[in-house]
Amino acid sequence: MTAPLAAIQPTSAALRAYGATGTSGAGGDFGAMVGDAARASLATLRNAEVTAARGVAGTADVQEVVQAAANAELTVQTMTQLRDKVVSAYMDVLRMAV
Repeated sequence: MTAPLAAIQPTSAALRAYGATGTSGAGGDFGAMVGDAARASLATLRNAEVTAARGVAGTADVQEVVQAAANAELTVQTMTQLRDKVVSAYMDVLRMAV
């Protein structure tokens, strides 16, 4: 008998972070999830700014600054892709025949 496949770690973390608490699909609050994701993104960007400032001042380790910058870059890329998908979906809705 084969062992079940483990969940992909980033997906599991995302499910935990955005409230997979036993409510199924439509029962969750999508607006709250989007708001939480936006706040988490802003917190990541602010953390990167603070870490970069500490790096310039000489109180942060170089590795810490690089990791914060990489996290900020990944966050910006993710948010940009989400924005593009939302705009694309909106444009598809506008093109629908009434």
